[in-house]
Amino acid sequence: MTAVLRWTARIHKWLALFVGIQIVIWVAGGAVMSLLDIDRVHGDHHVAPPPVVELDLAGVISAAQAADAAGLPGPVRTVALMPWLGRAVYQVENYFGESRLVDAHSGERLTPISGATAIALAEDFHRGDLPAQSVEYLEAATTEYRDAPLPAWRVNFDDGDGTSLYYAAETGLLTSRRNDEWRLFDFFWMLHIMGYQDRDDFNTIWLQGFALFSLVTVFAGLLLLFIKMRRSLLMALKQAESKP
Repeated sequence: MTAVLRWTARIHKWLALFVGIQIVIWVAGGAVMSLLDIDRVHGDHHVAPPPVVELDLAGVISAAQAADAAGLPGPVRTVALMPWLGRAVYQVENYFGESRLVDAHSGERLTPISGATAIALAEDFHRGDLPAQSVEYLEAATTEYRDAPLPAWRVNFDDGDGTSLYYAAETGLLTSRRNDEWRLFDFFWMLHIMGYQDRDDFNTIWLQGFALFSLVTVFAGLLLLFIKMRRSLLMALKQAESKP
């Protein structure tokens, strides 16, 4: 049993030294993410209430005409009439997930959108009368904007939270909302899942390896505790039996 105890202690010590820092990061990251208000992480506190829009639907073109005007490749999946910047538009989407906007009266294709249109959309969506600080055109994914349609416009606001709104250029639709609390959450999420490249892969070899090593460390510690408790109990029993 002494040899088992010695080897168990060695395994526990070296594995704990190896995975200890990551275990601290897991616990600290979980604590930070649980303390952050998820509504603020999503930026809901900067979202303006939906405006009441009275649309002039007299003389709108048909859904079939809108589908033709959109000029999307392949069969059309949906055609939806909706408000957009104060006017009625058709959102036409095909089975490939591609989407375009068409003016419901003139049949004019409204997408891809310009930077000025992206700013107008963002200022309409953002709570208050704060003007946009800047706008950027993205053609490649970034750490902050990933797995979302490209190209896209990033509209930034100086609202104290570093809010950025992303609009897909080809669809004219809001695709992502980001702010400083989201960025903090995302940083600790990256550390938590050890997804240092795309921050979305929950099955990285790093996470699997450290999780396995951590499990072995815990089991080694429990075995070590059991062996020591058993030895202490046996010693206490012997001392009790030796007393007159």
